Amino acid sequence: MVREIARKYALQNAVLHGGVADPRAVLGKILAEDAALRWRAREIIPEVEAVVREVNALPSEAQRAQLKALAPELLEPKEAKATELPALPGAEEGKAVLRLAPYPSGPLHIGNARAFLLNDEYAKRYRGRLILAFDDTIGSEEKPILPEAYDQIRDGLTWAGIDVHEVVYKSDRIPLHYEWAEAIIGTGKAYVCECSAEKLQRLRREMKACEHRLQDADHTFAMWRAMLDGQYREGEAVLRLKTHLAHPNPAFRDRVLFLIAEREHPRVGTKYRVWPLLEFSWAVDDHLLKITHVIRGKDLVIEDMMEEAICDILGVAERPRFVHFGILRFKDVEL
Repeated sequence: MVREIARKYALQNAVLHGGVADPRAVLGKILAEDAALRWRAREIIPEVEAVVREVNALPSEAQRAQLKALAPELLEPKEAKATELPALPGAEEGKAVLRLAPYPSGPLHIGNARAFLLNDEYAKRYRGRLILAFDDTIGSEEKPILPEAYDQIRDGLTWAGIDVHEVVYKSDRIPLHYEWAEAIIGTGKAYVCECSAEKLQRLRREMKACEHRLQDADHTFAMWRAMLDGQYREGEAVLRLKTHLAHPNPAFRDRVLFLIAEREHPRVGTKYRVWPLLEFSWAVDDHLLKITHVIRGKDLVIEDMMEEAICDILGVAERPRFVHFGILRFKDVEL
């Protein structure tokens, strides 16, 4: 039986590759057809190689004639299956609102393409709107915002045929984020923390609260105002959200909402020194911009969790649906 299967696939492989079949490719086809043979793979390799040698010794015309007689269906090119994107959960014609959220540290690259094209295709499919929202909070010293990146990104979107209906900048929306921060502080669900990163990591592992977590809302609000007024320097204080200290994911325990950064921003200069982290800013802006669906990689699930937690605390009913796609890796390629 192995010889018969091997011969048809050796003939097919030879016909497709200039008369020379590859025994590894043939073996792969055999094991795909008959899973029971996988346990005998080492045993059948010599037999497969022998069949491949026989087939490779034949003239091309003989290879094709024998394949036609033995397995004519393998000569027929497979028709490409028509595919389309699955329906977007809960999406309504004319009401879908999606967003692109590039961080302006350089031009768009292939890593952006999947999410951006998916958002564009769904916006077009549902005759909805696509918002370009530059994620230009302060960033980091290691990955700063580049002023030229704003235009580079827009040029890249145009080149890719992506149609944007509105453009917004996070750096213009910081006062809105401050309002939401103060609303959360008022609920008692956030606190200003002066702990070092090392101390916080230890407490997270031990599932323990620091002394700042126990302070009341008035005390937290005073410390928050001190952050805004410049009484703390960069790295000396952050605003944290109270989540469950025993959460299975240690990274989700009391995550940072705002931090202090004294670097100059290319659009707003030194107007702000307290900046939201992206997951907080999106909890605010996804609601205010009426985003209905967020399409992102499954590696960003913790951002979904944070956005949901913030909306739950503030009683925000209108929030987007999160749709995830798998991680796409390029082996041995640096993006």
